Amino acid sequence: MRLGIMLCDGRRKRALMGTALSWGLLQAVTAWAQPADTPTGATPATAAPADATDNVEEIIVTGVRRSNAKAIDTKLNTPGVTDVISADDAQALPDRTIVEALRRVPGLSVLPATDNEHPRDEAATPVIRGLGPAYNNVTIDGVPIASPGTPNGNLGSMGRGVRLDILPTSMISELQVTKTFTADLDPNAVGGAINLKTRSAFDNGGRPFFTAEGALGMANDHGQPRSQDPLGRRISGTGSMTFGPDHMFGVVVSANYQKLDSFTDTHMTTDTVHYNFYNSAGVLQKNNNLGNGIAVPQQDKYWYVEDSRQRVGATTKLEAQPTDTLYGFLTLGHYRFVDTMERNEVILDPRNTGTVYNQTPTSGSYPGGDVEVGFEHSNIITTTNLAQAGLDWRPANNQVLSVRGDISRSTYREPFDMVKYMTGLSYPAPGSAGAISANAAKPAYGFTYDTTQLNQQFAMAPSAYYNLSNYSGLYWRNAKRSADDDIKNTRADYRYNMGAKDQGLGFAVGASFTDDRPDYNVWRNDWEPNNTAGSLLLINAAGPAGAPMKYSQGLNLLTIDPAKAWAAFNANPSWFNLTDQSSFNNQDNFKHTEQTVGAYATVAYALDDFHAQVGLHNDSTDQDTISRAKISGAWTDLKTSSSYDYLLPSALASYDITRDMDVRVGASQTIGRPSYDSYAARTSISFTNASDLGNPNATGVSVTIGNPNIKPRLSTNVDLAFDYKLPNEGGGLLSLALFNKDIKDEIFTASSIGYTYQGVTYSNAVVSTPQNASNASIRGVELNAIVNSLEWIHPWLRDFGVSGNWSFMQGELSVVQSSGATRTLSRLVGQPNQTRNVQVFYSDSDFEVRLAYNRQGKALRSIVPDIAWQDLYWAPREQLDLQASYKVRDSVTVFAEASNLTHSRLTSLVGPNQNLLKDSYSVPTVFWVGVRFTPDL
Repeated sequence: MRLGIMLCDGRRKRALMGTALSWGLLQAVTAWAQPADTPTGATPATAAPADATDNVEEIIVTGVRRSNAKAIDTKLNTPGVTDVISADDAQALPDRTIVEALRRVPGLSVLPATDNEHPRDEAATPVIRGLGPAYNNVTIDGVPIASPGTPNGNLGSMGRGVRLDILPTSMISELQVTKTFTADLDPNAVGGAINLKTRSAFDNGGRPFFTAEGALGMANDHGQPRSQDPLGRRISGTGSMTFGPDHMFGVVVSANYQKLDSFTDTHMTTDTVHYNFYNSAGVLQKNNNLGNGIAVPQQDKYWYVEDSRQRVGATTKLEAQPTDTLYGFLTLGHYRFVDTMERNEVILDPRNTGTVYNQTPTSGSYPGGDVEVGFEHSNIITTTNLAQAGLDWRPANNQVLSVRGDISRSTYREPFDMVKYMTGLSYPAPGSAGAISANAAKPAYGFTYDTTQLNQQFAMAPSAYYNLSNYSGLYWRNAKRSADDDIKNTRADYRYNMGAKDQGLGFAVGASFTDDRPDYNVWRNDWEPNNTAGSLLLINAAGPAGAPMKYSQGLNLLTIDPAKAWAAFNANPSWFNLTDQSSFNNQDNFKHTEQTVGAYATVAYALDDFHAQVGLHNDSTDQDTISRAKISGAWTDLKTSSSYDYLLPSALASYDITRDMDVRVGASQTIGRPSYDSYAARTSISFTNASDLGNPNATGVSVTIGNPNIKPRLSTNVDLAFDYKLPNEGGGLLSLALFNKDIKDEIFTASSIGYTYQGVTYSNAVVSTPQNASNASIRGVELNAIVNSLEWIHPWLRDFGVSGNWSFMQGELSVVQSSGATRTLSRLVGQPNQTRNVQVFYSDSDFEVRLAYNRQGKALRSIVPDIAWQDLYWAPREQLDLQASYKVRDSVTVFAEASNLTHSRLTSLVGPNQNLLKDSYSVPTVFWVGVRFTPDL
């Protein structure tokens, strides 16, 4: 169940304050004063007659209500502000990954891959309170996990965020989202922390447990332009048991497999700059000069991307509890995600944008142009392996000594090959340094454009567009991106007098050591035809006809048959020049070593209805980065080093106002570590086409510059929260939380236009570098309501329930421009202005149906400090999901799921009023039908 914020009662607060998992300052709203032995949602004996209590019990024992009860129970036993998604809930809604499940949580939003190469129909990373994955801690059972970051075709791609989309929901018993900070937590948690709690064989008294499900699925968008497997498959199972003398040993095994094919269609303009502005004479203007104020898209670009995604995971947890005072475990996990992607691309390009003709507020024309047709095939393979071990010893009832250790490794491999054909080409002479040169734009490919609607339309003559003999081979390319991350972690904690029933003074101390070693490599070979080449025309390598491109006045997608194209290449190697790729193959590579020593101390004081704790966490980090730089004409290893120390305070207090209402207040400081590649001392440049090297007017030129002096952001956080337990007829709660974060040295990727490389100034090049902003802040309100039964309205509504949350966030970010002046934005990168969730459900003993609505508000995607109108924004997006299940017998349930019923797209906007199209990606509607088997063992 997705709940908002709840307060623990005084005794429960004390219990988890001492567990070193302090789940966040903002859970301040999660306490209702209820005896520990009273079932969640049930009526205390003094509040109602026994038959009323029995009725409430009957309401909450099945389906979504049981999920609510489990989530509430965890939140009531967790200090700070924590949101919980139970395993039942994560698996019941049609959320295919952990990331998609997290968007149901108050204050959370999700983002796809944000580069200009990969599809966006699946969420990749969560955003907690407006702060992205790089600055939110992710653990499994409280222990860090290695990750190579999210897919990114940009240069030097390796973010710090954990790839949660590769981890299956079958491995977890709960998803815990902590939004506040206490001293025992990893302080890299400006937004919050996500913990994946795995199942224990000793749960439910150690009774044997088994559940398995199988399902068939289908995406409504699939099989274009090439056929795909129409049916998806998914199977998962989790089982646990105890054994041995006195059942002192336990084992949990979980495994999953899922495969689904789908495609997305995309409509966009250029990757950089995006739009041109002209004066009244139709002459191109530059930078901030908006001329006559009429925006003209630079290109009309279409993608059809086919994906075949497979996820495989296995988790084994071995446990031992030889005495009441000793517990140990060993967890082994293997998770593999393979995305086989084929991208078909068509670009309509005016080629020469210096002058626009016949311009009106929504139309104009270009006398010439060109068309590009491309194909890419890639296999994106991400693998994560982990081994975790832990030991808990209780020398006395009020003492706990815990030791944890972890080794994990994650790898990312993306081999890919590309072929592109283009109109209007001429070839150079043979030679290894040769490059393809393009003639002036061809009159046959001139066009008019129409910007009446959000999606621009280019009208090009079909006779020229379909003449495949006019398309010549532009390049043949193969390449590979690789990323690795290895983490070793160990920690020890000692807690005294901080248990659930302990009162008076208590304390906790602990220390940890983490060794993190990520690295990134990329290489490619690039061949362009020379003037000895024979026929390298698209007519000889055309693939199947594609669907009509929606905004191109009826033109169909042109495709390439990769087998035919590569056959021509392999049969005639002398026709091609291998261009020098030494810069590309060296400029992005780096190795990073980061070693962190953490230590903390916490002092707590507890009474029946009051709890307070204060703590300090010391974080000491040393790092070395080896990158590649061209020195005196030779590529050389370049090492940089840096370190930092932070002493971070935290304080948390809670008070039971009444039996049904609690208040909690907290304050803390946390840090946000920069991404790994930020530290690399390098400058790298990339061209969309190799022929653009030397062309000062080339578009699609990207430059990335590292910043070894980048500092972590430092956030000062204040939280206040309330929670009110609803009358038992409703079986739910109302929550309110307020938060404020003042961030020093906020990190953002600064972009500027123009770059000089090897004596040529590329006027359209986009230069990106990580920088510390002068200041930033974010504040917000989170409201949450859960009503497990509407019987209090009318008895007929007894089996109906509703839940919802609404979060409003207001941010401020000051960025430094090249002139030294600052520009202030109204939000942080990735931060939406609001998120909303509503879930309406019907649940009786056998049948359940629930409809879930999610909305993410407008969010900032990227910043160009010097040119405000080129900032990118994610447009608001809504999604509607449906799930239904029926218990055909005690152990067998059939279910059906549908996600994104309204086929909502994911769109990015740009422009002076943030209302111009950058790109728009389709997101398919996905259906699953299956059966779940859960015997009563």
